Amino acid sequence: MKKLPLILLGTAMFALLAGTQDTKKRVGDPYPLTICPVSQRALGANPVTVILEDMPDEDMNGRELKFCCGGCQSRFLADADANMAKLDEKIVKDQLKFYPDANCIVMPDDELSDPRGPEAMEDKNVVYGNRLYRFCCKACIRRFKKDPKPYRDALDKLVIEQQKASYPMEVCVITGRPLGDNPQEFVVANRLVKTCCGGCASRVKNDPTASIAKLDDARKAKSTKTSN
Repeated sequence: MKKLPLILLGTAMFALLAGTQDTKKRVGDPYPLTICPVSQRALGANPVTVILEDMPDEDMNGRELKFCCGGCQSRFLADADANMAKLDEKIVKDQLKFYPDANCIVMPDDELSDPRGPEAMEDKNVVYGNRLYRFCCKACIRRFKKDPKPYRDALDKLVIEQQKASYPMEVCVITGRPLGDNPQEFVVANRLVKTCCGGCASRVKNDPTASIAKLDDARKAKSTKTSN
């Protein structure tokens, strides 16, 4: 049997490793911010994308993170607990602006403060899979983590119901074409997103940062126009 040349063997090993990394399963939403969680700089066109695994805190496993460079990835992982807490605070502040006016996602009869009010940060705001969820107590957080899907689906429904009437765009965030009568409707980073087709929806769900920026800009422009 002939031996593979060393360069081909190395290429095969790299492909095998790359394939293994690509099969890591993301839990929840893709990374929702446009900045690196370490340097605070814009991610740029080719960020380093990582799905966490084998973390000391099991809640971190499956989280997708993006960094502006490999150095920032190493710095983040060197003190993952502290850096994740800082990142989650940014995600909470960003998504509170869009969170529906709702009570505890597990116990809907238990009231929470206005998500856009001054007391919002004092509630139990938990980031799970890069998405904000709000709870009335630690027992509800434990119930949620045992089976997140029904609560995620319930939150999706609330977001769509409350943001549909004020949706700021009449065109697809990907193609710029008119949405038509039956657009795809889904939720990313607690924002309703509409696309012209399922293919565009998949592109947003895979990497939403550019679409989120377009949507937020359109919302600001609409708000400014209305106020004037």
